Amino acid sequence: MESLIQKVLQNDRQACRKLYDQFSKAMYNICLRMLNSEEEALDALQDTFVLAFKNLSRLDEPAVFPAWIKKICVNVCLKQIKSRKKMNWSPLDEEPVLINLNDEDDIVDEVEYAGKLDAILEAVSLLPDKYRVVFTLFAIEDYSHDQISEMLGIPNTTCRSQYMRAKQKVIDIIKSNYHYGRSNEKISSGSQI
Repeated sequence: MESLIQKVLQNDRQACRKLYDQFSKAMYNICLRMLNSEEEALDALQDTFVLAFKNLSRLDEPAVFPAWIKKICVNVCLKQIKSRKKMNWSPLDEEPVLINLNDEDDIVDEVEYAGKLDAILEAVSLLPDKYRVVFTLFAIEDYSHDQISEMLGIPNTTCRSQYMRAKQKVIDIIKSNYHYGRSNEKISSGSQI
């Protein structure tokens, strides 16, 4: 990684392409999950790499490049979402979701019956921005609630609350769209789960 970054810093186009090829797919997936739009994801991906290449000389330790570019990518997406519309990150005035806040189990375990990660990602794409962003950062990108709260400028309790609501909505979407054990078969409106 270090020699590749040194070549990029020396304006080696082949090294730039190699670094882009190595990380672009993962960064695009982050952008797509957070922005829920292919066009916006491509814009964010481009902005991510422009910023990364422009600021690469500031990176002290080449070994942390993957985490560094991921953080740039998340920040670019957050900026794009916030410019799209001002989101209200405060807790909703609705009945709280009754889920054990100490239970931070992987969402995949809770929807095991769906059988596929695609079902989860599809359900996540249906969430409102504020829920999708918190869910994606916590459950998929593995950021802590403290890190997410700081990034979004919201209280930790709001972050946890929005994650739990998002998690419950994902579970509800999957339960309403899939039979236990048989993915891709829609449940009729009269079926019981």
